[in-house]
Amino acid sequence: MNIRWIFQLSFWSVFQLTIRAAIVVETAKKMAMSMSQRLTLGFAALVGFGGLMGYLKTGSQKSLIFGGISAALLYYVYTQLPMRPVYASCIGLGLSAALLGVTGLRFKKSGKLFPAGMMFIVSLIMTEGYLHGVMRSLHSNM
Repeated sequence: MNIRWIFQLSFWSVFQLTIRAAIVVETAKKMAMSMSQRLTLGFAALVGFGGLMGYLKTGSQKSLIFGGISAALLYYVYTQLPMRPVYASCIGLGLSAALLGVTGLRFKKSGKLFPAGMMFIVSLIMTEGYLHGVMRSLHSNM
């Protein structure tokens, strides 16, 4: 696979995500978003931007690919939260827990607060939020 093609594909994905986020912000003025949606959208943008910066700074193709995929999945979670909150929260929980594990190991190895420590903290907060959403929904259905 050509590295330039991967970069263009991932950059295009991040660009599309940014455009969609801008459209969503405009739409949000007409329709109120829940706090879960806002946090998920912010998390998606942060993860996507982090993957792009990891590639630009160190040339890490893994950061670019997995950052783009993770951002796209989080955007999907964002779109599904109003209609299927338990399903979306389960996907978000799995993804944020995976990011929590990866960034936790990187933070432990490097000891640097930025970027691994910051992403560890953000992933921890999002994991707790998604877990809370799942547990609350399960409790209300009983």
